[in-house]
Amino acid sequence: MKQRILQSYFALLGSLAHRYIKKNKPIVIGINGSVWKTSCRMVVTQTLQDFLPNERIFTSPKNFNWELWLSLSVFQINEWEPNVFCFIKTLIKIATKTFFGKKEYDIILLEYGIDRPKEMEFLLTIAKPDIGIFTAIDAVHSEQFGNPQAIAQEEIKMVQNTKSTVFLNSDDPYAMQIKDDIWVDVFIYQTAEHHHAGQLKEDIEFSQPTFVLNDENIPELEATIAIKSQKYKIKTNLLSKENLGYIGVGLAIAEIIGHQRLPKKTSVLTDIAKSEVTSLYYTLQAWRLSVFEGISETLLFDSTYNASPLSMRSIITTARNIKTKLFPKHPLWLVLGDMRELGDLTEKEHRLLAAYVGQVADYVFLVGKEMTTHMADELEKIGFPMSHICKFHTATEATEIIKRLISDEKHPCDDHAHHHHPELPPLLVFKGSQNTIFLEEAVKWLLKNPEDAKYLTRQSARWTKKKEAN
Repeated sequence: MKQRILQSYFALLGSLAHRYIKKNKPIVIGINGSVWKTSCRMVVTQTLQDFLPNERIFTSPKNFNWELWLSLSVFQINEWEPNVFCFIKTLIKIATKTFFGKKEYDIILLEYGIDRPKEMEFLLTIAKPDIGIFTAIDAVHSEQFGNPQAIAQEEIKMVQNTKSTVFLNSDDPYAMQIKDDIWVDVFIYQTAEHHHAGQLKEDIEFSQPTFVLNDENIPELEATIAIKSQKYKIKTNLLSKENLGYIGVGLAIAEIIGHQRLPKKTSVLTDIAKSEVTSLYYTLQAWRLSVFEGISETLLFDSTYNASPLSMRSIITTARNIKTKLFPKHPLWLVLGDMRELGDLTEKEHRLLAAYVGQVADYVFLVGKEMTTHMADELEKIGFPMSHICKFHTATEATEIIKRLISDEKHPCDDHAHHHHPELPPLLVFKGSQNTIFLEEAVKWLLKNPEDAKYLTRQSARWTKKKEAN
């Protein structure tokens, strides 16, 4: 009974959101896929804001991750609590905006996030995107779907229902399977580093990515982005190379909308095309990949919001590449928490990740049942030194051990091991799923500047209370 009432409520809000979009006719840009949706949305939003300054552009700063999110985003509602008072208050606010409100944005970016079958069909009743961006499919949410193929079949419904232009990731096999079955304009973009010997293979691609240090000794990324053979050299604070693809998508969309809104033959990318190097700096949700100065001159890579096999590999690869380019003699320590929502793939994915972890890590700190069981066992099987693996139930336990290792105390993971303190401070990567793992707490206690804790995820009073209860 309660679930039926909730679904009826969601349906009512969705109907009002549909009416609002139909009435005000903003350009709707939809982003979907099982990974990187939020990063893509934030990158594209801020790129459009930079290059289309006369357009009113909105996207939610939050990501609620279920069907209610899209309706709330349409009405620019960023706060939500699951109680009767909030239900009533939200309904009144949404109804008022629907029937009496004015148009508040010209362009809206919506994240079509799903976690069960048929959910995409509901989201598309609210708004079919004018422009659709498909990121990638990973093994997340398999508990509800069963397998990645089932996820893909539901996810691709968004781009199949996009009205004008679709952007597909060339590095995702599911996207490439459907590229010839889409009857609107299709742009193929790149998210992984390729070696084409200078020959353009995608409509949007990047080349020559390299890491550099800024004046504060924090890594940045330089690259050349090509859109239909027009090249733009950029420097950005975004470190994951897939974000170069999203910058390219954002630039392409800015050009498409610019051609629609500006006088003929006017390009919004003229200045960047003429510039030798253009700096593009972004403010993203910090915990998706931020770099902080840590205690004892360590460098902390924070990606603690959530984790899937694909995002795990991406973050570890980014850290490894930064180490290779900028800090070749510094050890790389990986602090990894369980990957959740993998269903029947849980053990398999944790074991598969171990092979990659074993190739790049100097030390591994594992938090949670799946990591300490499957990952640790697989690392031992492939010959990774067991004295360089530490296993914990909580992030707090891990923090104490990491501090002792940094300060060159006796090796805490194996009383019989002979530990050699690194000559140079390590680079530490933090990545894991939420709910009971909370690796951001380990990051917090290793920060050089405690005030940086405000940039970490799940620091609200509600989350603090929940963590204390665990």
